[in-house]
Amino acid sequence: MSNIQVTRLTKVFDTATGPLKVVDDVSFNVDQGEFVCLLGPSGSGKSVTLNCIAGLLDMTGGDIKVDGVSVKERKPNYGYVFQQPRLLPWRTVEENLQFALRAESGRAAPDEAGRIRRVLELVNLAGYEKFYLHQISGGMQHRVGIARAYVRNPDLLLMDEPFGALDEMTARHLRSELSATWLRDKRTVVFVTHDIVEACYLADRIVIYTPKPTRIASVIEIDLPRPRVYGSSELHEIESRVLSVFERSMSEFAVAE
Repeated sequence: MSNIQVTRLTKVFDTATGPLKVVDDVSFNVDQGEFVCLLGPSGSGKSVTLNCIAGLLDMTGGDIKVDGVSVKERKPNYGYVFQQPRLLPWRTVEENLQFALRAESGRAAPDEAGRIRRVLELVNLAGYEKFYLHQISGGMQHRVGIARAYVRNPDLLLMDEPFGALDEMTARHLRSELSATWLRDKRTVVFVTHDIVEACYLADRIVIYTPKPTRIASVIEIDLPRPRVYGSSELHEIESRVLSVFERSMSEFAVAE
């Protein structure tokens, strides 16, 4: 599994009205097998950070190393889970995973059937290989999206608000399944969210972002055993602490503005 070092990351976009600094001198580490959430308001540069880690966006300043190698030199071995599943509706569940496996080489991957079977078992979708997307629920489609990220056997999972568009009951169910999957597998995860409850339920550590130009307001350890229980006093105490830091960072930003 991967480790990540983000060092003085800065990202500036050229716009019609001039340069727009979105991320400003951000530094943090993610240890091997750790689940880290980037928590911040919408537009605060969380997804920009994620895309810089993936090597999909060039950095304006700073550096990001995955397993000691700069992403400027080599893209990491990662799986990406988007807010929407972005699956191919004319293909079955199995064929969507085959497509992900064959995307680079154009031919069947070694032990393809075994890899697909194992990853569908991991996300509790065994038996749905031949189903088309219209035959399964929205929540199950999100699990297929997670399976697609896993099937290439990445060292690193990057997840960009994958449950943000779902109703809360479905989101809670999928968070529980994701947490259980991660406990079995322990891949390194960087998970973007603006949901405090979600971050506290999932993360080992939460990196709290200020509004843009983004800096880090605080890094909070979530020292709670798993599986975690929604509504428990221990989880509520952590949520209150994170909310306090989050609100303080927003207030300080408003004063600075």
